[in-house]
Amino acid sequence: MRLQSLLLCFLFLATWSCQSQDNDSCEFKDKITIPYDDCGYVEVPNTWSDLSQGYTKIAYIVFKSKSENPKEDPVVFVQGGPGGNVLPSAHLYANINLDADRDFILYDQRGIGFSNEICPGLSASFLELMASDITLDKEDEALLEASSDCIKSLKDQSFKMAFGTTESAKDLEALRKHLGYKQLNLFGGSYGTRLSMKYMELYPNSVRTAILSGLFPPEIRLYDKIYTNINRSIELLFTTCKQDADCNTKYPNLKLEFEAICKALDKQPKTFLIGETNFVINKQDFLLLLQQLLYDRQTIANTPNFIMAFKSGNTEVLSQSIQAFAARLSVINVATYWSVNSLDEKKFKNKSLLQKDAAQYPLLSSGISLFGSDPDVMKHWPSNTADQTPMIALKSDIPTLLISGEWDPVTPPSNGEIVLKSLKNGSHVVFPNDGHCPINLCFFNMAKGFLNNPLEKVDDACAKTPNPIQFN
Repeated sequence: MRLQSLLLCFLFLATWSCQSQDNDSCEFKDKITIPYDDCGYVEVPNTWSDLSQGYTKIAYIVFKSKSENPKEDPVVFVQGGPGGNVLPSAHLYANINLDADRDFILYDQRGIGFSNEICPGLSASFLELMASDITLDKEDEALLEASSDCIKSLKDQSFKMAFGTTESAKDLEALRKHLGYKQLNLFGGSYGTRLSMKYMELYPNSVRTAILSGLFPPEIRLYDKIYTNINRSIELLFTTCKQDADCNTKYPNLKLEFEAICKALDKQPKTFLIGETNFVINKQDFLLLLQQLLYDRQTIANTPNFIMAFKSGNTEVLSQSIQAFAARLSVINVATYWSVNSLDEKKFKNKSLLQKDAAQYPLLSSGISLFGSDPDVMKHWPSNTADQTPMIALKSDIPTLLISGEWDPVTPPSNGEIVLKSLKNGSHVVFPNDGHCPINLCFFNMAKGFLNNPLEKVDDACAKTPNPIQFN
C-alpha cells in the first residue's frame, strides 16, 4: 500500500564474522547520518526459482541493544508501500525502535533505496503529472509515457530481478540467516504487514512474534474496496465534525461544501498558483489529497480546513497539503510498487472490481488519482517471472499483535478483524481517532509489553482512553 505515512526482529547468536566483515565494505555507511553498530549487504538471487539469473543485494543496518540485559530476539522493521525505502531516512526510522533491550534491524527491500534501487527519481515526475490537466481515463497513458525509460530498462534482457511478496519474504529469510539470528520479531506496517504474513507462512519457525499495523493481508485485494474505504473515512469526518461543537461551529455545512466541490470539479478543474507553478487540480487529485490527509491523526485535524481552503482558494493551505503528499511520495519507488503488485495482484480482475466499488459512491465514482489508474498501468508493466505462492489467508499460532486506526482510509479496522479470525494467538487493538499505522506512546508501551509477554492478554487500556481530534 503506497503513500502511506509510515514512521511507521531476529534470536541473537554470537555469530559476528559476517557482520564485522561487511561493516568495513559497507558502501552506504557514510550516507547514514546517525550512529549504528553494523551495516552491510546480503546477496540474494535475482530470481529465487532460477539461481542462474544472477544476484542482487539487500542492504541493512543494525542497532545493537545497549541494555545491561539484552534480549536474544531482535526486532526487524518491515516497510510498507510496496516500494517504501527505509535506509535513506534511517535517522527517522531509528525512532520507532520498539524495545531498547533488543537489537533493531532496518533494511531496504529489493529494488528500493540502498538495495540496488531500480528507476530512481521516477516518483518525482508524477507530481508534475498531477499538476497538469489530465483526466483519469488518460492518466494511465501519461504514467506509462513518463515511465517509458524505466519500462525499457526493465524489459532489457540484462535485467533479471524478479519481484513479488514471495520473493521479498525469501530475501528476509536470507537476511536472518546472514546475520545469524535464530528468530525474528516482525514489526510491519501497511504493505509490510502483507510481507510479514507471507514470511510467517513460509518460515513459521523463524518468527517469535509479529506486531502488524495497518493490516493489508494477502487474501484482501488492493483494489476491491478503494472507494468504500475512503468513503467510510470521509463520512466519519462529517459525523465527527458535526458532533464536535467547535468543529461544527467553524464548519457547519462541511458535508454540503464537500459535495458542492465534487460536483463543480466534475464540470471543470480548478487552477491554483502554488509557488511559481500553475497547479491544475481535477476531482481525482482533490480526492487523493483528501485521502492522504486522512492517513494520519495530525493531518486529519486539517481536513475541514483543507476542504474550505479549496473552496476559498487559500493557496497556503493547499500548498501545505501538496507538499505533505510530495514528501510521502518521495519515499516510494513507484517502479518497485508496480513490479510487486504486478505479481501480487495482476491476475485478479482489478479494473472491474474497482469500477464496481466506485459505482456505489456517485460523488467518488469519477476516480482517485494514481489509485484509479493503477490497474491499467499494471496490465502493461513488465515483470520477470517469479514463483509466487498463493495469496491466501495466514493461519498461524505465532503470537501476533494487530493494530488498526479507526479513521484509516486504506486499510480499515475490518481488515484486522479478518486477519484475527485465523490467528490462534492474536489480539487486535483499534485506536479511536487515529489513521493509518498509528504510532504513539500508547502503541510503544503496548508493543514492548507484548514483546516481553506475547502470550499474555494485551493491556490496551491506554488505547481506549478518550482522545478526541482537535480540528483546526
